[in-house]
Amino acid sequence: MKRAFAGMSLLLVLVLSACTGLPTTGYVNPGRGPQGDDAQAFAFVPDGPQDGASPAEIVEGFLRAGSGPADDWATAKMFLAPGTSWDPRARVTIDRLADRRATAGADGTSVTVALSTIAGVDANGAYSPAVGGATESLPFTLARVNDQWRITSAPDGVVLYEEVFPTVYQAASVAYFDPSWSYIVPDVRWFPRPLVASRVTTALVDGKPSAWLDGAVKNAFPDGLSLVGRSVTLSTSGVAQVQLPQAALGLDRTTLDRMQTQLSRSLATAGISDVQMTVDGTPIAATELPVKVTRVDPSPAVLNSDGKFGVLNGDAVEPIPTLSGAVESLAPTSIELEADRSLAAVLTQQGTVASALADGGTFLLDDRAGLLSPSIDSNGEIWSVPRTAPSQLRAFSPQGVPREIGNAWPDASEVVAFQISRDGTRVAAVVTVAGVREVWLAGIVREGTAVSLGAPHVLSFSEPGAFDLAWLDDSTVGVLTTVDGTGHLDELNVGGRGTVGPVPEDAKAIAGGSASVRILDATGRLFSRRGSSWTLVANDIRVLAVQQGTTS
Repeated sequence: MKRAFAGMSLLLVLVLSACTGLPTTGYVNPGRGPQGDDAQAFAFVPDGPQDGASPAEIVEGFLRAGSGPADDWATAKMFLAPGTSWDPRARVTIDRLADRRATAGADGTSVTVALSTIAGVDANGAYSPAVGGATESLPFTLARVNDQWRITSAPDGVVLYEEVFPTVYQAASVAYFDPSWSYIVPDVRWFPRPLVASRVTTALVDGKPSAWLDGAVKNAFPDGLSLVGRSVTLSTSGVAQVQLPQAALGLDRTTLDRMQTQLSRSLATAGISDVQMTVDGTPIAATELPVKVTRVDPSPAVLNSDGKFGVLNGDAVEPIPTLSGAVESLAPTSIELEADRSLAAVLTQQGTVASALADGGTFLLDDRAGLLSPSIDSNGEIWSVPRTAPSQLRAFSPQGVPREIGNAWPDASEVVAFQISRDGTRVAAVVTVAGVREVWLAGIVREGTAVSLGAPHVLSFSEPGAFDLAWLDDSTVGVLTTVDGTGHLDELNVGGRGTVGPVPEDAKAIAGGSASVRILDATGRLFSRRGSSWTLVANDIRVLAVQQGTTS
């Protein structure tokens, strides 16, 4: 701790969890939402400028003061000369403190700060990792004000080192709908903790989805409908209220209910459980709608060493009526199940992609060379691609009618593994670019009968040894890697930060489970993670099926 905070001159104020409730008047100041980082909730109260500080010391103090967003970064602004323009909300640069260097210029009025960049957060709260080894230089100019050095020019945004960032900023999800208005799709953003409720609401009502999701999701809040006054306030009865203009009264009930659903789901991730839309202080009649769930069945679906496919119940494999026989007839090496178990996508031992239907029928869909394990989208189409030809991504109806997918993984020379999210709006993939394996996300954009991938969003610029991946939940992608014979599970949050943990020896396949993750090893042992440990579930398993949700 001493090394982490050396030279910071900061006062740490512990924010007790019992004190994070809503106030009784004024702005909402929520507690941590369920999407927040696991860091303890500290509030940084940085020091202001010290008398007689040198230009370099003033700049260093200004950067440290970026950790204090209270009163619109009032402490940081004390380091600025009167009239100096600086927008702290423009961006966050996340860096490695040990590499940060401030160097004064020969003229005595300039300072350059060199950074080793880890990641960045844009003005909309969207998190993006930096390329490994990325550096950045920030220029500052200073002048004497009342015989003290003050900054006259500073780059917009704040700089936070990686250990401090999740203490100052909190992850929350802006909730959108999929194109069918059936699923909620989380767009994870990072906002200053004291401002998270207001920023989430503003992002939903007045903003747009993250650039990579644009065109893949729907927002019930109409363009041109803006917040009125304070974005979130608290009524005397303790309900968080969002004030909308008179135009909201002209909207139909379905639209209002969808708006209420998005608003409730968004603010829930900021720690707010009761939300109401109002016009001129009068509540709008609207009800949160039920949405489809994206969890998977608690029992894994498997193909055992006897060639029997079905749902694992203890040591027994219980067949799925009619479908199991169709799957077994295809001699699968990988299987993905549609949520209602009426369809399976199969990679066969011959390397072809086929469909198995609930009526017992099977169809050969794709016989190109080098095909990867296929994935099923929310429209029931089966996606297939050759490993070395990413741009040749296709979707097939269960009966074999093909559809080309536009803009598939541009600049990638190889796709190692891919999977469509259970809400059908996003695809995750391990790709190879210039010889380096990376993890990409892309929105699935549907315009009439045309389907394409949106601009790629990089979750990780370096995943050496990555060979399989799976959606673990709506906002986490699990990636299996092996380096020097040692396997790891990288859990990458769609909004940015991730973790790395161990996996059972010889892990070969991954699938999302009802609570976390399932792993199949090369000897046919199936594991499920419970807490931080792996529990053996079954032996003699040949294929662990991916499930695209559940009907329960």
